[in-house]
Amino acid sequence: MNLKTTFHLALLFTGMSTLLAGCAHAPPAGPRNVGAAVRSINYSGKEVSLIVIDPNNKNNSGGGDALNPYSSGGTICCFAIPAEWHPGLQVIVKYNFYPDPIWREQLVDVPPYPEGIAGGIWLAMHEDGRAEAVVSKFDPTRPEWPGRVKGEPVESEAYALKVRNDRLTTQKKMLSAMEAGLKYDTAKLNEQEIEELKEAIENTKRRIQRMEEQP
Repeated sequence: MNLKTTFHLALLFTGMSTLLAGCAHAPPAGPRNVGAAVRSINYSGKEVSLIVIDPNNKNNSGGGDALNPYSSGGTICCFAIPAEWHPGLQVIVKYNFYPDPIWREQLVDVPPYPEGIAGGIWLAMHEDGRAEAVVSKFDPTRPEWPGRVKGEPVESEAYALKVRNDRLTTQKKMLSAMEAGLKYDTAKLNEQEIEELKEAIENTKRRIQRMEEQP
């Protein structure tokens, strides 16, 4: 082996040693993230807005849908989640119950992804005030759904009764206002307007009767 070849081999060995030493001291690569669509679902009887926040990176956040009681929202893009679930995975669910102006936060555990697949992230609010975050490509009606409640939100009996009573109260107030108008404002109305008001009164009375007869 001549001197030139020996010199080249020495350079090659030195370069490989430096490269291997650099790899040995390189920090391990972090988990790969993917963008996930944010969906919200409300199992409670209160109007609520839900936002998800990464506790390790507050700039990573998503959501904000305002949900009526017992309803689900649309899709909002996007929130970065690990491509693979790992133990200890958590997110912050930030929420606000209308008309309370105060925003609150809960740190929640994210359960394992169904079938190990990173789907969309679902934010849920429950009747007991506990928030939830689920990553799933399956919606709540599917058996693979890992959330606390299976299926779409269903109105509680108490909430349904409250809604019915509120509507009944509104109809009775309208009836009282129309009857007062027919009694005291007749001089201001022409014959056709009087007949239309009488018809509206009768229709409202029938509507109230049907609502009161409902079980």
